[in-house]
Amino acid sequence: MMDILTLLKANLRKKKGTFISIMLLTALIVSAVSSIFSVRMNYTEAIENAFEYADCGDVTAFIHTEKLTDELRSSMENSEYAERVDYTQCICTNGSETGDTTDGNSYFMMELPEKIRLFNEKADSYEENVPALEKGEIYLPYGMCSKLGCNTGDKIKLWLIFGESAEFTIKGFVEEPVQGSMTIGWKQIFISHEDYEEIYNRCKPLETEDVLLEFTKISVHQAESCELSAAKFQRLFNQETHIIDYATGALNKEQTIRYSVLLPDVVTNIVLVFMVFLFVIVLIVMSHSIGTEIEIDYVSLGVLKSQGFSESRLRAVIMLQYLIAELAGIILGSIAALPIERAVSELCMSVTAVLPEKGISAAVSIVLSLVIMAVSAVIVFIKTRKVGKISPVRAISGGREEIYFDSRLNAPVSGKALMTTLSLRQLTSAKKRYIGTIFIVALLTFSMITVNLTGDLLASRSGMKSMGLVIPDIDVSYNDPDAEIDWDEIDSFIAENTEIEEVNSIETGYVSLDGENLACSVYSDPEGIPGVLRGREPIYDNELMITDMVAELLDVKMGDEVTVSKQDNEAEYIISGIFQSANDSGMSFAMGAEAYERMTGKETEIYYRYYIIKDKSDITDVSEKLNEKYGEELDIWVYDDSDNPVLNEYGTIVDALKIIIYAFSVIFAFVVVRMVCAKAFLQERKDIGVYKALGFTAGRLRLGFAIRFLILSITGSVLGAVLSVFFSAKMLGAALSLIGLSKMVLEFIAGSVIIPAVVISVCFFLFAYIAAGKIKRIQARELITE
Repeated sequence: MMDILTLLKANLRKKKGTFISIMLLTALIVSAVSSIFSVRMNYTEAIENAFEYADCGDVTAFIHTEKLTDELRSSMENSEYAERVDYTQCICTNGSETGDTTDGNSYFMMELPEKIRLFNEKADSYEENVPALEKGEIYLPYGMCSKLGCNTGDKIKLWLIFGESAEFTIKGFVEEPVQGSMTIGWKQIFISHEDYEEIYNRCKPLETEDVLLEFTKISVHQAESCELSAAKFQRLFNQETHIIDYATGALNKEQTIRYSVLLPDVVTNIVLVFMVFLFVIVLIVMSHSIGTEIEIDYVSLGVLKSQGFSESRLRAVIMLQYLIAELAGIILGSIAALPIERAVSELCMSVTAVLPEKGISAAVSIVLSLVIMAVSAVIVFIKTRKVGKISPVRAISGGREEIYFDSRLNAPVSGKALMTTLSLRQLTSAKKRYIGTIFIVALLTFSMITVNLTGDLLASRSGMKSMGLVIPDIDVSYNDPDAEIDWDEIDSFIAENTEIEEVNSIETGYVSLDGENLACSVYSDPEGIPGVLRGREPIYDNELMITDMVAELLDVKMGDEVTVSKQDNEAEYIISGIFQSANDSGMSFAMGAEAYERMTGKETEIYYRYYIIKDKSDITDVSEKLNEKYGEELDIWVYDDSDNPVLNEYGTIVDALKIIIYAFSVIFAFVVVRMVCAKAFLQERKDIGVYKALGFTAGRLRLGFAIRFLILSITGSVLGAVLSVFFSAKMLGAALSLIGLSKMVLEFIAGSVIIPAVVISVCFFLFAYIAAGKIKRIQARELITE
C-alpha cells in the first residue's frame, strides 16, 4: 500500500496541471448541476409550504355568484371527497394598466384574508405584520412585480365593466401561492373593505347576463381519507357535483405547482443538457490525458513493471490520481454552488412568486458525486488497459514502435504556406492525439448554436406560429359590448386599405373535456388553427383538436370520441387531429365556432378579432383609419414585441442562457487547450528542438501551434453545425415539451451558426498561442539527442 501512495504522491506533484484541470472542470459541472437541482427542489417545497400556510384548497374555482345555487353548495359540502369548502366573494376585472404596461388578463379583487404573508422591500423575507389596507391601496401577488414591471408605491389602474375603472397605489407584494406566479394569467388581488363596497355598488347595476361582475372563489379541501392526486380529486369531485362545469375556471394544486415552476424548469432542463455535454467533454479529456500519459511515461511504467509492480497496482495509481482530482472538484463545486443557488433562486423568484429555502440539497450532491465518480472510474478502467501491453524490453528503447510506416493520409508540407501545411501535417500524423479535441469543439459549438436558435425562434413569427402561438399585427376588440358590429364590415374596410394575410377570431374559456377542466380555444375559422402536428383541423361541427398532453392525460387518440360539457350543456366530438399550443402550457384543446355552438345551443359571440397584414408598412396607417371610423366602438391595438411582458421575460432568460453557455464554453476551451498543449509539449519536445535547430523562431513555432488548434476548432465547428441541423430541434422539443411544445421549426440564420464557430475558433487559437509560450524556453541543444 505504501508503494501505491508513494507513486500517487509523485504523480500528483509531477502532473499538477492535469490535476488542477480535471478538478476545475468537475467543479464547474458540480456547481451548476447541484445548484439547479437544489433550486428546483427548494421551490417545490416552498410552494407546498405556502399552500399549507395560506390554508389553500386542493382545488380553487371561480364561479359567477348567481350560478352558485344552494343545490350546488349542498352537493359540494356533502361530497365524500371533500373535507370542507370555503367561499370568498370577489369582483372580476378586465385587465390592468401600470405605467406603459398593460395586461388583458382578468384579476379577482377580494378583501385581504387573515392568513397571508407580505414580502419585505428586498423580497428576501417576510414582514412580521401585514398592515391593513386603507382606501385606495392594494396588495398584489409577487408574480405581478416582474410581469407588469411595477414596484411598491406605483399606481395601477384596473379596468372594470363597461369602461369603469379603479386606480390604486401598490402598498406591497404578498405571497399568494394559487395564482401568484408570473406564468399564471388570472390573479387574486387584495383591496380594502371600503374599496370593495364602493366598486361593487358602482358597478353592480351595470352587470348583464354576458358581462359579469361578482364571482365567488371556491376552495375545496380534499378529505384525508381520499388520498387522491389533486388532478384525480378534481375530476371525481366535478363528476359528482358538476361545480367545475359551472365555474368560469378552476385550478388544482398540481397545476399550480406545474405552472409556477414551468419556466424555471424549461431553462434548467436546457442547462442540465448542456452540463451533460460538458461532462462528456470531461470524460473525453480524461480519456485523452490517460492515453497520452501512458505514452509519455512508457519508459517509467516499463521500469516499474520490471521491478515487480503489477498491472493492477499501476492502474490503481492512475485511477486514484483522477478520482482524487474529481473529488477535489466535487468539494470545490459544492462550495461554489452555494452562492450560485442563491443567485438563481432570486432570479426564479420573480417567476414563481414564492420565497424558497436557501441551500444545497445534500441528497443531490451525494447522488451527483457518486454518478460522476462511477462513470469516470469506468472510463479510467477502460483506458488503463494499455498498461497491460507495456513491455519492459521495449521500455529500454524508449517505448518506440518497432516498425514505422508513413500513412498516406498524412498531409504533405508545402513551402508556400509552410506553417499552415506543417500544422496540418502534425495533426494528420497524430490523429488519435487530437480527435478528441474535435469532438469537444463540436459539442461546445452545438450547444452555442442551439441557444442562438432558441433566441431566433422567439423573435420569429413563423417559428412562434409553428408552436401554436399567433403574433398578430392588429388586434380589434369590443370597446362597448352593446355595440352592434358587423365583423364582415371591418374585414372589408381593412381589405380596402391593405392586403390581409390572415384574419381570425379566437374566444377562450374553460370547459370540461371528459370531465377534465381544460382551456378551450374557439376559432371562427378553424382552418387557421396553428401548430398542427398530426391529422387535420376540425373543419366540421362534430370535431375538435387536442394537444399531446391532453391525449396522454385522457388516454385518447385521433378518431376517438370525447364529451365536452359546460354547465347543463354537453355534446360528443371526434378528435380530428393533434396540435401543439402553449395556451395553458399545453393543457388545452381547440374547435371551430360552429362546433362550440353545437354544444352550447346558442351563437358564439365574437368580441375579439386579429389581423396579420402582408405589407407591414401599412399597419400604422390602417390602425389610424380604424380608430377614426370605429374608435368609439372598438379597441384597436397594434402589436409591439416590446409590449409583451411574457415574451420579454423569455427573451431575458434566453439571453441569460447565452451568457451561461458561452461563458462555460470559453472556460472549457481554455482548460482543454491548456491540457492538450501540455501533453503535446511533452510528446513533441524533440520535434520542437529540431525545428529550432533548423532556424524556426519561437514566434513562428507558437503561431504554428495555434494554427494547429485553429484547424481543429474549424473542423469541430463544422461537425457541431451538422449536429445542430439534425438534433437542435429535437433537443429543444424535449425541453419545451413541459409547456406543450414538442416540435420546433428552427430557421438556421447565418449569424446563429457563424458567430459560435468564430467565437470558439478564436478562443482555441488565442488560448493555444498563449499556452505555447513555453516554446521559447526550449533549447535546441537539449533536445537533439538519440
